[in-house]
Amino acid sequence: MDVAELNSHHPGEAARVFAGCCGSTVWVDRMVAARPYRDTTAVLTTAEEVWWDLSAEDWQEAFAAHNPTPAAPSPSEYEETFGHRYVVFVTDQSAEDLEVMYRRRLGNDLLTELSETATELARITNLALRRLLDSS
Repeated sequence: MDVAELNSHHPGEAARVFAGCCGSTVWVDRMVAARPYRDTTAVLTTAEEVWWDLSAEDWQEAFAAHNPTPAAPSPSEYEETFGHRYVVFVTDQSAEDLEVMYRRRLGNDLLTELSETATELARITNLALRRLLDSS
């Protein structure tokens, strides 16, 4: 899909497309409302700006909608500690690196981990958008 096609979609279809990249309803609604986009860079920039303007509750919605990360050795331990799914950008990371990151993140306080999880999901969303817009 290219940006022109994304811009031309009916709002409901555009929402479905964006929801495939991020599970926050507010993020999806804002991305749909921000159309038309000039180019891929504008989509990515808007996505980043909207993401960091969301509330913690909006992030939690996106975390819950995200597929479970297979890199978490003990997802229930993480979820019991932080109250949400473990999310990590796994692309180009070794299993050993992912294990070290998981153990380190278990030692985070709640606010630090919320921020770190939000950062990881922002990276995942960025990649999903790039793949979507490069698929043409």
